[in-house]
Amino acid sequence: MKIRNNFAPLVVAVAVVISLPHALLARTVTTKSTPQDREASVAKVIRLLQDSGLTHRKTGANTWVIERQGKSMLVAAGTDFLVLGIIVAVKKNMRVSADLQFKLLKLNHSLDYAKVGFDDDDDLFVRTEARLRLIDLEAFKSMVNDVGNGAVKAQNEVRPFLVTP
Repeated sequence: MKIRNNFAPLVVAVAVVISLPHALLARTVTTKSTPQDREASVAKVIRLLQDSGLTHRKTGANTWVIERQGKSMLVAAGTDFLVLGIIVAVKKNMRVSADLQFKLLKLNHSLDYAKVGFDDDDDLFVRTEARLRLIDLEAFKSMVNDVGNGAVKAQNEVRPFLVTP
């Protein structure tokens, strides 16, 4: 009888290990978006832009640009997400080095609600994103400020690494 009691924890552990992949896969279920979902997202972003009072212009079916502090902030709407970002420096104008990357990592840590990185073209950006259903006018304005202020900080940090400061 003692031998069976020693196997009980082993049986439970094996059962957990076997069922774990199925539990993880269950979380990866995606839903298909409909044209109505996309239209609703675009309508909400248009409303946020208009209500914010920010000067903006439409650049695509679901993209806009806000001019802020001499920088163009891209606003893009997905089915249920919003991305705001600013290109701080283009690749050809930066001398990328370990020192620059270290500064950017520290900056990324210091910024709240915004992130710093290199995009697919290796341009330096500051951006934020959020689920559109969670964004109201106050949150939208805060996101604009977070990205704008982060871009100013990033510009100051990278200035010594720019070919044309």
